[in-house]
Amino acid sequence: MKPKILVVGDLILDHYIWGNCERISPEAPVQVIDVKKESLNLGGACNVANNLIHLESSVWICGMVGDDSAGKTLKNELEKKGIRTEGIFLHPNRPTTQKSRIIAGHQQVARVDREDKTQISKEGKEFILKFVESLIHTAKISCIVLSDYQKGVLSDNLTQNLIALAKRAKVKILADPKGRDYTKYKGATLLTPNKKEATEATGITINNQESLEQCLEALNKLCDLEISLITLSEDGIAFLQNNIVQKIPTIAREVFDVTGAGDTVIASLAYMLALGEPISQSVYFANAAAAVVVSKVGSATASKQEIFAYLKRNNLLDSTLANAEFLKVFSAEQENYDFTSQIRKILKRKKPNFYLDKFITQENFNAFLESLEQLKQDGFKVVFTNGCFDLLHLGHLDYLHKARNLGDLLIIGLNSDSSIKGLKGESRPINAQQDRIAQLCALECVDFVIVFEEQTPKDLIAKIRPDVLVKGADYEGKEVVGSAFSKEVRLIDFIKGKSTTTLIQKIKES
Repeated sequence: MKPKILVVGDLILDHYIWGNCERISPEAPVQVIDVKKESLNLGGACNVANNLIHLESSVWICGMVGDDSAGKTLKNELEKKGIRTEGIFLHPNRPTTQKSRIIAGHQQVARVDREDKTQISKEGKEFILKFVESLIHTAKISCIVLSDYQKGVLSDNLTQNLIALAKRAKVKILADPKGRDYTKYKGATLLTPNKKEATEATGITINNQESLEQCLEALNKLCDLEISLITLSEDGIAFLQNNIVQKIPTIAREVFDVTGAGDTVIASLAYMLALGEPISQSVYFANAAAAVVVSKVGSATASKQEIFAYLKRNNLLDSTLANAEFLKVFSAEQENYDFTSQIRKILKRKKPNFYLDKFITQENFNAFLESLEQLKQDGFKVVFTNGCFDLLHLGHLDYLHKARNLGDLLIIGLNSDSSIKGLKGESRPINAQQDRIAQLCALECVDFVIVFEEQTPKDLIAKIRPDVLVKGADYEGKEVVGSAFSKEVRLIDFIKGKSTTTLIQKIKES
């Protein structure tokens, strides 16, 4: 079921002008930009709404635009995303807020703002209040997000009226606050200030756990919040509820661009709270969503599939916060998909009942391929490698763990007994096929095992079409079979002195 969420705030059109610079103007000491392309992005409250759409919510947006081409463009872009725009007030004498950024050689060289930051008119305020009150009763929305960029829409009076409306209807209301005076947000469910903003609002500098707790308590007292919360950048998110302070650490592994991360956090919190999830799980989800977004370049969004894949890839589904209720957020929309029993267990965070559940037989191979294709569409990164894996040893374990870390699922193509005999002679394999299957399936880093009879796994790779094809570093400079059917090939170094051949030789000499 999609939660119904309303976003109210400052609507901004982000306009990008991309070009190259190879000379200085003869008229003045400024760069001359040769424009190559222009692009548009949703900014301000529109980016919050866009984040909610990517989390599969039903979204309405409420704010103000001018009666100009930028306003028409902004509404059109919102509607193309599936965001309902009937709550937008059209102001005849006010420009639509637009930020035009000039980018030369990936470097922003100038920004031109078109905006009017005067407080919203009486007519605009009445329009928004009437729309919100009607929507609460007709659409039965479960959450309101106030996205304040101090462009004039969320005046003190309008903000307090919106909070009063929400509280009367028992609708959660979250605010991304701006400015030093937070009394305008008094009575909200929660606010999402960062450390610097919280310090400015309370006068308490956060430099240790004690000052953090003092700041959270001060915010709670100042604004009469249900939950007092502060985002702490690389240190995660801290919150105070029922006089208990908790801090959920950040889980970002790579940070390329923090643009829009705050919008992602408040959108994720709104989504989870609208579903009735507790604040601890909501914060854990928001942290994961932010980690996905900051690993991208530019203002971005995160889908549930990307969030789940990120948590799984980084071994974060074993947290006590990732309980069964938490995982239902990801699995509910999957109910109609024809997943194999093993994939259902992954999504429900259950261990296989028997290690051979990971073995894909010829009978269930086609069903497995269908399920695998769905996982790819949901953002899962599939890794494939192959080998004999006779006399499993440390070299194998190290290689397979490194391969698994390259994606979300590791599939092993295992040479059959007859295939190995053709490659290595009648004395091999040492361990029979069924033994080798069982050993590989018992490894946590291995997700699926498929046996192939041919001398090479080319046909199997062609059917699986993995995102990453992995081979040993001894393939440097050589053609890798099946590479034409994979997005990329990665070579992994072996541990020196660890091989099946070496083990066999030692056994013979002992």
